[in-house]
Amino acid sequence: MNPRSTALTTKNTAGSEPALKYVHANGVRFAYLEQGSGPLVMFMHGFPDNAWSYRVQMEVFADAGYRAVAPFLRGYAPTEIPGDGVFDPIALGKDLEALIAALSDDGHARVVGMDWGGTSTFQVLATAPSAIKAAVVMNTAHPITFSSIRKDPDAVRSIFHFYFFQLAGAESAVNIEGLPFIDYLWKLWSPTFKNDAHLRSIKETLSSPGTMAAALKYYGGLFESGRAGRLLINEMYTPTLTIYGSNDPTERYSVKEEPLFKGPHKRIVLPDVGHFPHLEREAEVTGLIMDWFKTHAPD
Repeated sequence: MNPRSTALTTKNTAGSEPALKYVHANGVRFAYLEQGSGPLVMFMHGFPDNAWSYRVQMEVFADAGYRAVAPFLRGYAPTEIPGDGVFDPIALGKDLEALIAALSDDGHARVVGMDWGGTSTFQVLATAPSAIKAAVVMNTAHPITFSSIRKDPDAVRSIFHFYFFQLAGAESAVNIEGLPFIDYLWKLWSPTFKNDAHLRSIKETLSSPGTMAAALKYYGGLFESGRAGRLLINEMYTPTLTIYGSNDPTERYSVKEEPLFKGPHKRIVLPDVGHFPHLEREAEVTGLIMDWFKTHAPD
């Protein structure tokens, strides 16, 4: 029996708004958006963002006969803040694996992830590849690139937030009225993207009590996992498309990950694109995702 709860709204068909639902997975009560019916496609968001980031992709996939699901990551309201306070890549991978097990009919899913959603996807590709039929990962630094990034002063400057968010007092500097830091990051990372309604949605998510503190803990979780040698650099056999914006700092050393892909793999760099390819080039990126899944994970 599928453990999904009932939707909070009756809208849940192709061409309608996604429904907000809840499910328990990996010890966390997750909120997720769902639209359409058919083979499961999971859309995993990053920071500073939320599940609504994939509104356009969800509608396109629902219209094409897929069941599109976009969870709010652990700690991102209305998903609960985990009691164990763990926000490392291992936990993110277990979340995705458990969500697929809870929400799929056959234990498998097609997965799209970016930023932290991409980190969770890379983790599952390394530890539980049978759960993913095919993957698309956008603007996510694979652990194999970390040593190069930290030796490159310009790359370090480009990802200053990673270090800043781990400092004492970072939350009090970021979590202030109006969340101007969120506006700053979007202007810095994706200056051509303009969608005030989506930014208001993100700020609503991050303004929920405890959410900003949880979101910032992801960075310390990644750092500590790397320091402890718990970040996996495994060969990956699942068909995987990696998409990078040429203006995103993750692109600089992304070519170093290519030897790890032993199954079908393609790396695409989109010129003049920043951190959020699926929003900056909606139609193009949605088409790339659809084509990849139809080719490498046909129904």
